[in-house]
Amino acid sequence: MVFSLFSFKYHPSDPLKKSSKGKDTLSAMVTYGDNWLTRQAFDLDQQNLALIIDSLYSLNVIPAETIKNLYFAFAVRKKSDEQIDGVLDSLFHLDTIPYALINEIQFYVNKKEREGLPEHFGLLPQDDSPYPANAFYHSWDTKYHNPYKYELWKKDSSHILVLVDSVWNCDFAIPFDGKKTSSYGWREGKNHNGIDIDLEVWNPVVAAFPGMVRIARTSGGFGRLVVIRHDNGLETYYAHLHRYKVKANERVEAGQVIGLGGSSGQSTGSHLHFEIRFKGIPINPENIISFKEKKLISDTLLIEKIKYGYSAIPKGTLFYTIKKGDYLYKIANEFGISVKNLCSLNGINRNSVLRVGQKLRIKT
Repeated sequence: MVFSLFSFKYHPSDPLKKSSKGKDTLSAMVTYGDNWLTRQAFDLDQQNLALIIDSLYSLNVIPAETIKNLYFAFAVRKKSDEQIDGVLDSLFHLDTIPYALINEIQFYVNKKEREGLPEHFGLLPQDDSPYPANAFYHSWDTKYHNPYKYELWKKDSSHILVLVDSVWNCDFAIPFDGKKTSSYGWREGKNHNGIDIDLEVWNPVVAAFPGMVRIARTSGGFGRLVVIRHDNGLETYYAHLHRYKVKANERVEAGQVIGLGGSSGQSTGSHLHFEIRFKGIPINPENIISFKEKKLISDTLLIEKIKYGYSAIPKGTLFYTIKKGDYLYKIANEFGISVKNLCSLNGINRNSVLRVGQKLRIKT
């Protein structure tokens, strides 16, 4: 890759403004037209980039290619100078040259010469704590399964969470390959905050994602409970165990055995009660994992704050905006799904009132 070089004085407000005076010199990038992923992605911190990606996900037609390129642009920050040169060269060999992405990378190369690499980079907030996702929680409690107060999440709007990514060494494993016997939601007069999976006593239960064990102790109706906090900010719960295979503060990998199935606590028979929470708030595991196909629905998740909790939306989810005259059967028929599934996806029932402008999730 050949860069055009010329001398100019550096102006913070306009880094590419030429000057015939001054001794400060800087290598300038060559850009390929006015196409940018943003203006510019490498000038954004993680929070502002997440807000941009969030806004892209809210569009009626989600620009998947742009979102993918934004993730890729940030992944470049982990590469050496030689690797970046290889990335740039490879982009020019594609059938369709992504000039916007090339511009962003070259902007980063130019900026890197001035400022050097940041200490931490990527889409997840980071700090120097030994505990996962400490920038989200600012605490680590090995006694109470849910020590988090309302103040922790009351000012949230949305977060982009990477579930599986080789850059972050994130992986996934189904906690137990068994039949689902109970879903998330209202059950027997109270909210059921997870799903139940049938198993036999002594069956091995594994961690869904890499992380650190926060709880490995008996906790009320959960019985013998393991709670793992993951690097992406999620916490997973594994309840009614018969035996522990891990202890608090222990690092675990996806697929590692963390306990043996049982029927401890308030349980009518041996099964695994599995929950996924964010900042102590339960979210529907079936919005993240397809338990029928034993895999993640998507490798990236949008967590959006709603009035009483969070909505979990997999990347690539299709939404429909309610228009005047719409009703559930009409919408379900148009998209080839059942009213039951439509209601389940949106947490509503057949008698729910539809409002013009309201967005309904159609499929993932």
